[in-house]
Order: sequence, then C-alpha cells, then structure tokens
Amino acid sequence: MEKDFLKGKRIAITALELENKEHRGIASFIKSSIAILSKYGAEIYLITGFDLDKNFKNNLNLKNENLFFSEVYKFLIKGKDHRELFNSSTKYKFKLILELSRNLFKLFINNYFLKYKVYKINEISKDKWDLNNRIKYLINVKGFISVKNIFHLCRLRSMRLLCQDPILNLNKENINLIISSSPLSLKTQNNKLIQIIHDALPIEITSHPENGWIFRNRLNDAQRNCSCLYVSQESKASVGNHLKIKNIYRNKNDIIYPMPSLEIELLEEAFKITSLRGIDKSFILFNSSIVERKKVENAVNYFLKSNLSDRNFLLCIAGKIHQNDYCYQIKNLCKNHKNILLLDYVSEAEKAWLFLNTSLLISTSSCEGFGIPILDALSLDISSLATSIPSYQEIKNLNKKNKINLVNQNKPKVWIDYLNSLSAFDIKNNYEKRRRIEHFKIFKESLEENYLLKIRNYLN
Repeated sequence: MEKDFLKGKRIAITALELENKEHRGIASFIKSSIAILSKYGAEIYLITGFDLDKNFKNNLNLKNENLFFSEVYKFLIKGKDHRELFNSSTKYKFKLILELSRNLFKLFINNYFLKYKVYKINEISKDKWDLNNRIKYLINVKGFISVKNIFHLCRLRSMRLLCQDPILNLNKENINLIISSSPLSLKTQNNKLIQIIHDALPIEITSHPENGWIFRNRLNDAQRNCSCLYVSQESKASVGNHLKIKNIYRNKNDIIYPMPSLEIELLEEAFKITSLRGIDKSFILFNSSIVERKKVENAVNYFLKSNLSDRNFLLCIAGKIHQNDYCYQIKNLCKNHKNILLLDYVSEAEKAWLFLNTSLLISTSSCEGFGIPILDALSLDISSLATSIPSYQEIKNLNKKNKINLVNQNKPKVWIDYLNSLSAFDIKNNYEKRRRIEHFKIFKESLEENYLLKIRNYLN
C-alpha cells in the first residue's frame, strides 16, 4: 500500500484522555496514532480544552504563543482527574460551574458554534521542553487547537442539559480530518469527523465511574453525527447490541485495531538495563488498572496456589493503586507475601523493561473492549495466560503463531496447572530479548498497514 497519502494532510485529534492524570488504554491509542500519522507525513494538531487565563487573551503574538506552550506543557505533564476534583473540591466545583456558565452563554449567542484558537508550535519552543516519556508524543505535534472546556461542554450535551450538540468548524484551518479518540456529543461543519469507539463498558458495568445513561447518549450522538470506527469486532457487536443498531454489520471496514503501547526506543533502552526496582529474578507480570473487572484477586490467588513461589518466581503487579475499597482489598491480599510486588503506577520505560523480561503476562479480566496488554505480549511473542473472552480471542487471531493461552474463568485448576508448568525466563538472556524486539518490529509494521488503510478510506 502506498503510504504517502498522508503527506501534507492536517489531522486534528482530541486530547481528552491525554489531559487525564492517569494514562490508560485510550491515551495509549492516541499516542500511537500521533506517532504513526506523523511518521508518514501528516501534520498533527491536538484539540484541547485547555486555554490561557483571560488576562493573557489580548493579541495572539509570539509572546502569547510561548506562554500558551509553557502553560499547556505544565498542564499535560501533570494531568487532571476532573471527576475526582469535582467530587472532592468545593472550590474546583464552583470555579468550573462559573466558567461553564460563561462558556454556555457564548455558545448560545454563537448558535452552538464553539470558538477556538490555534497555536502553532515553533521548533524553538519545542527544544526548550523536557519531554519525558509521558508527553514524548509532543515531538510529533505541530500545534494545539484550544477550545475552552470543549469536553465539559460536550458532556453537558451528553447529560441532555443542552438541546443540541456543540459544533466545531475548523474549515479556515484547512483541517482534512478530525479524530475523536472516544465518543463525544459533538458535530462538525465542513470537516470530516470520525469517532473511535473502544467499548460499551460503562453501560455493562454498574460500578464503572462513567454513568451508563450518559455514556449511552455519547454513543448515540457519535453514531448520529459522523462515522465511527471500532477497536474490535467485540466492541462493535457490544455497541450494536446496546443501541439496537440493525445495520451495524453492513460496514465491513470499520474496525481499526490499536497499535501496541510499547515503543521500540524504550525497548532498546530496556535491553541495556539488567534489573528494575530490585527485580533480578524470574517473574510473571500483571499489567492493568486495578479495578474490579480486572479480577486482580484471581491472579494473586492462582499465583499463591501454584508452585511459582517455591520456584522463587515473583508476581509483579503494575497498575495504579487508588484510594478505594477494592485496592485496599488487593493490598491486604498481597501483604506478607514477599514474592508479590505491588509496583503501583509504572512509567513507559519501566513498562517496556517489565514486558521485555517477563516469563509470562497474566490477565484475569472479566471483560474488555480490546486489551492492550495482551496485544503488547503478542507483539513481543511472549507467553500470556488470559481469560477466554471475545476480545482476547480476536487479538489471538491477529497472528496464527502466538503464545496466547485462553482459559475459562471458572476453571481455576487449569490456570494453576499452567503456572505450575511454566518455564522460567532468564532475564540475563540477551539473545531471547533481542529476538523479542525483532519480532516486535515486524508485528508492529503489519498492524500499521491495517491502521493506515482505515485512515486512508476516510481521508478519500
């Protein structure tokens, strides 16, 4: 496939998940999208809800641009948990409500058209930034499209507090395509828009932090306003079932598989590192957010009932430990077991080292829209033991030669027997680690073909 179709194209991508304090699967999807699209010549602009304080909004000159870059850099490097802040801080809640009141007034008098400003990054500004792995994607970003509180305003429409969808018209900026990384209650005018659907989990899981009714509205609005792409056949089937879309299977070309979250540069750096956080022996890896649907307790119990501890294996659990009852439960379950390491949140560099050196990836999740950790394991051709769910089966089918072992969640003995027979990976085995990296290069290139094909269809 010819890959020069992206040269000179301008693509705007929503940065909602990049603005969050914790980067999860969708943030990984955005980062890999930025990387691949810019790699083949596209100019990338991030649509952000961040804007300068009104005191700085006089004239758009170089000084203001530099100030914007400085402030948005600080904002993205830390991130915000808006839901947590809204629930815990009266000051934040009052300030946000006041801001949104002003934004809504402007929205109404502008017939629901969103006002925006474009800030193009100059290379001098970029050279001054210390781009750690969290925000390294900014290397490939040409500028920001600042729409004050855009994601909050879209959410108000999802809550049906607005009578119609906000409209984003970027026609003057010659934007060829807008990609929303998750479903938003948003319209465009004179711009092509595609929205990425990852799952329908907020509708399916009552304990999900996102309200199911609001998320259903987001999905309905996305379906009505533009074209949608799904990250898996399972996510497509799930959304079609919940929204009762009769003709959802008519389009055979609306699946866009995510790229692995791992990066070749970080894998090469990890290759040179002999140990991490004191880990110098064989281990199995659990890499995921620590939430109930991931069934972390199952992974812990299978490990404890197997012979892995006796064989001096470690169980490394890499995922953010939140201040909630479920995380307290997991911490209590793991305490007094020296062979279980709760690593909490790990950096992208640390994650690369863990994947490159693990003997096995274990995933006991009860449901997924896709499952990036399993894809990461497949990309490196390492063994994984996971729940037999449709999305994992779909990942397994991406490569006939794979080491993914899917097991029914109701058969604990099968899980334990597999762990008992697991061969240890020697983290000093540089030959095998090099083989894993080379496999990653080939596998990622094959996934790029699928991704670029889907984007080309919508650009044309």
